Amino acid sequence: MRTDRTYFFMAKPGEKVRFTDTTASVLLDLVRGLAALLVLSVHLRNMLFVDYPEAIQHGASKLLVIPYVLSSGGHQAVVIFFVLSGYLVGGSVLRLLRQRQWQWRSYLLHRIVRLWIVLLPGLLLCFLLDSIGLRSHSLLYHGIIPNYETGDISQLHTIKIFFGNLFFLQPMWVPTYGSDGSLWSLSYEFWYYLLFPLGLIAIRREFSWRTRCACLIGFIASSWFVRIHILPLFPIWLLGVALTMVPAPRLGLAVRWMAAALYMPLIFVFSRKAIWSLLVQDYIFAIVSALFLWIMLSAKDEADKSGYFTRGSRGLSRFSYTLYVAHLPFLLLAASLLIGTQRWLPDVRHIAEALGLLVVALIYSYGIAAVTEYKTEVFRHWLERNLGIFSAPKAHAPSLLRQEVLPGKDKS
Repeated sequence: MRTDRTYFFMAKPGEKVRFTDTTASVLLDLVRGLAALLVLSVHLRNMLFVDYPEAIQHGASKLLVIPYVLSSGGHQAVVIFFVLSGYLVGGSVLRLLRQRQWQWRSYLLHRIVRLWIVLLPGLLLCFLLDSIGLRSHSLLYHGIIPNYETGDISQLHTIKIFFGNLFFLQPMWVPTYGSDGSLWSLSYEFWYYLLFPLGLIAIRREFSWRTRCACLIGFIASSWFVRIHILPLFPIWLLGVALTMVPAPRLGLAVRWMAAALYMPLIFVFSRKAIWSLLVQDYIFAIVSALFLWIMLSAKDEADKSGYFTRGSRGLSRFSYTLYVAHLPFLLLAASLLIGTQRWLPDVRHIAEALGLLVVALIYSYGIAAVTEYKTEVFRHWLERNLGIFSAPKAHAPSLLRQEVLPGKDKS
């Protein structure tokens, strides 16, 4: 079987190391997990604390600019998810096509199971938590209090919006469901999962002209359907695919540390007021992110599987999709119980309480993941047996999208 250079690295002369066993894979897992944690911190701060100018007006220390800045890169985190997803999911599509193992049924089953196994419980939990919040008559659920993460939740609890989000029709036909505004990026991921293989098969000569024409029509129709909101960010996802076509560089640990030291502040620089249009700024940040990830791919050595760094990175990444989907309705209900109608000033007591809530949100998401995201492969194999769908022989693809990258996300 032909192997792809993206998924095997040479460790020592004559010895190959699977990508999933390398430090590079661990680093990508860490990036994905930290990006999900960044989204959580942004929503937590916006829910609980007044904006920075108001805090300063009330005598808060100007040093608080540091935590305010560090909790301001949620949108940039999603851009990182898109680049990672293109690398992992798009890379798997390329690999299967090159190895003549492509199957639409198997591919779609992988993608849908990965998305739905967390999304469906997430929507149901959103319905439950929002229903509790709406019955509490908290003003947070009615869009009356400004500067929060949500609007009038009472208008977003309909069957149409629920199923529209389940079938990835937001924002074309419906808004995001209830208080779970994070769901916007899942539809982007879903449509990119369709657009890329449709477009790629349409131009590959090994397929029949009927198949290529059908895929071309599907690509044009899908592109037209998502042309306004989703299609403009497709090049960002494709940047991740481009990473699979470039050999990993030969760089040392010092260069990777330097790249991380330069890249991390840029996340928050790009989160400030845009110098260019938001789309152009997203493109530029995506290019920078792709370059950073390419440098991380230079870590070709075999990872210490039992080390704390590897276990911590894998562990955080493993439930990052659930964290992304589940945290916002939980935070809104908690905020409605904790703060009433006035967000907190960032004093020591309230910062400590916010950190405690962050830990509780992580535990809550981990508990959901234990019965959903962690069971992805088990459920998929069960469906494959019962539906008579058989996957191609498993190649050694990157680990992330065993957990894949979503909003950052997919998981293969």
